[in-house]
Amino acid sequence: MAEMTLFHYIHKNTVLHRMDGRLKLACLLLFSLAAGFASEFHDYLVPLSVLFCAILLAKLPFTTLLREMRFFGLIILIVIVVNSFTIPGDPIANSPLAGISQQGVSTGLRFAGRLLIVLLVSMVITGTTPLMKFRDAVEWYLRPVPFVPEARVATMINLTFLLIPVILDSFREMMDAQNSRCVQLRKNPVKRIKFLVFPLIDQTLRRADEIAYAMEARCYSEIRTRTAFKCGKIDWLMLAISLAVFFFVLL
Repeated sequence: MAEMTLFHYIHKNTVLHRMDGRLKLACLLLFSLAAGFASEFHDYLVPLSVLFCAILLAKLPFTTLLREMRFFGLIILIVIVVNSFTIPGDPIANSPLAGISQQGVSTGLRFAGRLLIVLLVSMVITGTTPLMKFRDAVEWYLRPVPFVPEARVATMINLTFLLIPVILDSFREMMDAQNSRCVQLRKNPVKRIKFLVFPLIDQTLRRADEIAYAMEARCYSEIRTRTAFKCGKIDWLMLAISLAVFFFVLL
């Protein structure tokens, strides 16, 4: 069964794949902050346009990734609908549904824009960065911080990003298995969720135990050779573009 592409590293020979992991982490932070400060339409349009160009530059399978983001699209739709009916404000003229406010729809669309920016930048970073480089970058940033075990924290973050695609793959396998057994025909949605959530949690905990046992069997140690980083002009250019997007949204 094919694995999901979302939040997986996709090996390519592009500028973004060769970019320094430390600067990628800085770009991730800048775009996430830009999503938090965005308020007007152009504040969302500029970061999204840059991220779409980054996806094309990294040669990521955009159609496949977009199809696999349907779950997040459902969350966005639910939030927009809930905000539209719960936030008071001016009613929308000629609306077939009563109780929808302009302020509610605007708030829901802002949330959708912020979530889409965070999803796209996370998709670009995880799709172009091996987990080892990501761990080394986190460890480099934490090294000057006193009383913080940088190797341990970096490994924990690395394992978290490792488990995210594992959980998504397990979720897809269980959905396919249940659909082949016609579980979707059950009328009780509680039972359908129960047959999906509990096996997913059980399998995730089993995978976490397997990873812990594998690390212990290979004599994992926090004392290791430090990675040598090297930045090029293209790397600094990408960081400058991220800074420009952040200050555009902020100002």
